[in-house]
Amino acid sequence: MSTLKVTAIKNASSSANNLVFNSDGTLDDPVGNVRTPRRTAITTATDIANEGVYYCTNAPTLTLGAPADGSVMTIYNNNASSMTLNRGSTVTTMRKGADNDTTNNTSLTLGAYSTTTITMFQAVLALVTGTDVS
Repeated sequence: MSTLKVTAIKNASSSANNLVFNSDGTLDDPVGNVRTPRRTAITTATDIANEGVYYCTNAPTLTLGAPADGSVMTIYNNNASSMTLNRGSTVTTMRKGADNDTTNNTSLTLGAYSTTTITMFQAVLALVTGTDVS
């Protein structure tokens, strides 16, 4: 029986989507370890669209840019003040993840020291859940 050792998967048409298997068992793509979400620190108003974890201080206003279908973003508001999440121009529907809540919100308030998760469906529907979302 033969053994095949795979150390990388290369995309023949683009170097942007290559995967590398590391000797420690981790899997990297051009952004980094694919099993560890990206962590982005935010202190001022900004658009967000990439999957990952957003660590916010100074209670900035966040706007959903153009997240892809299936994207999951987690926001932690590490501030004593609430912050605002705006829908953005490409997201047509933003709903709170509460029972039977079908309200299409243009903005939501994320409470002080709270965690919020945004899940994108069809790239235009954002479902926002969390510990203090209003």
